[in-house]
Amino acid sequence: MKTALMCLAAAALAAPAAAADSKPRWEIGVGAFATYSPAYYGASQSDFGGFPVIYLAYRGDDFSILPNGLYDVDAGNEKSVDFGLSVDLSGSVDSEDRLGLGDIDYVGEIGPEISFAIFADGRTRVEAAVAIRAAFEWDNGYIGYVVQPRLAYLTTLSPTTRLGLSVAPKFGFDGYNELFYSTPGFTAGDGYIGTDIALKLVNDVSGRLRLSGEIKAISLSGAENEASALYQEDWNFSVRAGFTYAIWQSE
Repeated sequence: MKTALMCLAAAALAAPAAAADSKPRWEIGVGAFATYSPAYYGASQSDFGGFPVIYLAYRGDDFSILPNGLYDVDAGNEKSVDFGLSVDLSGSVDSEDRLGLGDIDYVGEIGPEISFAIFADGRTRVEAAVAIRAAFEWDNGYIGYVVQPRLAYLTTLSPTTRLGLSVAPKFGFDGYNELFYSTPGFTAGDGYIGTDIALKLVNDVSGRLRLSGEIKAISLSGAENEASALYQEDWNFSVRAGFTYAIWQSE
């Protein structure tokens, strides 16, 4: 992903969770992250980038928005079934990274996610989840939708540190794949794009400051459109590292 400006506001994640007594009801935070990631799934070109973030958290009795802050590993969640909002940002690909076939502007994805606990004891959670996200390109509007199931292992390493490991295949439909993989001689079809294998680490330095990082391997073998000239690699790799800081918390 190219260098980008992101503003993750209240809609970044919403869940009907009760607020923790030790956390403020309202919180506004900022942060910054550095990334190294492929131009798109299957690209031979990867780039360094960075982006700032702004977030709003609300911890209500019956409804919460980002109750655990931004970029959390929710190992302490004991709910059998949980609902949330899944978001992703991709795109901003130069034509030269796509064999001269034109630029792709930023693509935002947003939609519901439901997760089911296979095991949860307050310190470790094993869950199966599925997200369905509508995708929108900045200049062209709706471009299709993505279905992404996920199997995750989340665990508490210490009172302030949590680790997450997940496997999440990604499928594109209703024209989503055409944006990234169609060429003059090839029309991309709906179906499997690739699988994210991610390792996440979160450390809460204090009640305001959080450090987080993620290493991701993306397997692309067997993709629906691997015959496209724009599928150039069987594996991609990405890294993200950064921090968030709560600049204001309510009493």
